[in-house]
Amino acid sequence: MNKHIKHLKSSLDKKSDKNLKNWWENYVKNGAPFRGVKMGVIRSLFHKYHKQNIENNMDNNEQIQLALALIREDYAEEKLVGILFLDEILIPSGQIQGEYVLARFEKLFSDGFIYDWNICDWFCVKVLSSLIKREGKQIAKYISQWREADNLWQARASLVSFVYHANNSSYYPMIKESCNVLIKREERFAKTAVGWIMREVSKYNKELVKKILDKNIIYFSTESLKNATKKFNNQEQLYFIKMFKT
Repeated sequence: MNKHIKHLKSSLDKKSDKNLKNWWENYVKNGAPFRGVKMGVIRSLFHKYHKQNIENNMDNNEQIQLALALIREDYAEEKLVGILFLDEILIPSGQIQGEYVLARFEKLFSDGFIYDWNICDWFCVKVLSSLIKREGKQIAKYISQWREADNLWQARASLVSFVYHANNSSYYPMIKESCNVLIKREERFAKTAVGWIMREVSKYNKELVKKILDKNIIYFSTESLKNATKKFNNQEQLYFIKMFKT
């Protein structure tokens, strides 16, 4: 085992809380196991360790490999360390660029190291969202094409990665196409990804959301429809609820 991972695992284990572990595992259900460490503690512990042991002792590629190796670990906390490593150190410093690293990210999904909504969504709103913000449309287009992935979590990433970019109309054609694809899937977390992004987009472009609803209403679940129309007024909500029920 990598010495850095071994040290971080030991440090996290010392900060574990059984009650928090039980709460998280009950909340996420069927996801990565937890040690029971709060995010603030995880962040503080990692940044201190990175400053003292990694920053001046590993080159860029070695640090990227370490971050990905952490996400491949079993426990949620180690996966979160890997995500924080990418989002708070490697991306801001410009050490992660282009489609090359996205191909490596794809393997995290296809090889089964991201397999629950909790880790998937953290990876999306932190790592992938940050990459879109930093590099723009080329990276956004690459990620949005994951809508066609067989892997549920990779497909979900094609939408959740845009949640913090819902005010950017240049991404709307990609978001619309991904919604049209994912809403037709049977999995709950494909449909809830659609509901989530549509709720956020409706704050800025309600008409686009209505068009997606008009086209795909038969594919929505009650849960995803409720979320998609959360920012609508009562009359608008009732219109789509009636359409959904007929």
